[in-house]
Amino acid sequence: MLVFLIIVMVLSSSLATDQVGTARISQSLAFFVCTCVFGLAWKFFMSPRPALSHVPSDSTLLKSGFQKLFSTYRSLWSRWYALRYFLLSVMLSESATAALSTISTTYMTLVLGMNSNQIGLAFLFVFVAGIPGSKLGNYVGNALNPLISAKLCLVVFIINTTLAAVLLKGPDHINSMYIFASMWGVCLGWLHPTHSALYITIIPRGSESEMMGLYLFSGSVLSFLPPFVFTFLNEIGMSMDIGLASLNLFFAGGFFFLSIIGNYNDAVHFALVSQIDEEPPQIPVIPEVM
Repeated sequence: MLVFLIIVMVLSSSLATDQVGTARISQSLAFFVCTCVFGLAWKFFMSPRPALSHVPSDSTLLKSGFQKLFSTYRSLWSRWYALRYFLLSVMLSESATAALSTISTTYMTLVLGMNSNQIGLAFLFVFVAGIPGSKLGNYVGNALNPLISAKLCLVVFIINTTLAAVLLKGPDHINSMYIFASMWGVCLGWLHPTHSALYITIIPRGSESEMMGLYLFSGSVLSFLPPFVFTFLNEIGMSMDIGLASLNLFFAGGFFFLSIIGNYNDAVHFALVSQIDEEPPQIPVIPEVM
């Protein structure tokens, strides 16, 4: 993504395009790169593999698939408390991180008066800062644990977003925007790997493929909601700084659900000794609030 952004910025500057022209360059380049990469991957790397499960003789693939998903959801909701609260946290916090690029672009354009090159530079800061962010997440996760690391990251997200909404008021604050963009980049590089590391340690063994599909679904199912809230607040006459700060509702919700997961080590042990389709042993989970 970093290389892609640099190429788009160089081409748009060389061709002196406006925002529409820059968008056309970006979309054309994305289409070309994705076609080549996915085409090569499909041709050479998608080799046959044995099935992990088989369709019952009295059912169909579609029917058995939905039945398995229903059984998994019911088991997660009734017995796998750590997974349930984690996925609820992901639904909220990752919907906010997914909407951050859209909402911040609108804010930079309409409030700060930034042009396409300046916005591209801000996202360049985001991508570059994600590198030390991932290193920071790895360090904090090892020093404490992934659960505490994710909660700390959400706290930093809330602080940075709040300060950005309070301090960034107009074109005079464009340079300050790059600082906040860098902090958002650190948090993005910190949160996503930490979420993945936390998730894979508390999922049931033997159901990894199904669980990863559920994780990806949870991360995107509410991605429409933060832009909807931002647009709604704007349409009823609220200022855009309040709309930007509305992202904190989702970060705070993610933090809340992480806080009621309980003890991380108990959740890991529970996953090691249990299966998704059987009655797991009763292991007490003591709430651990940061």
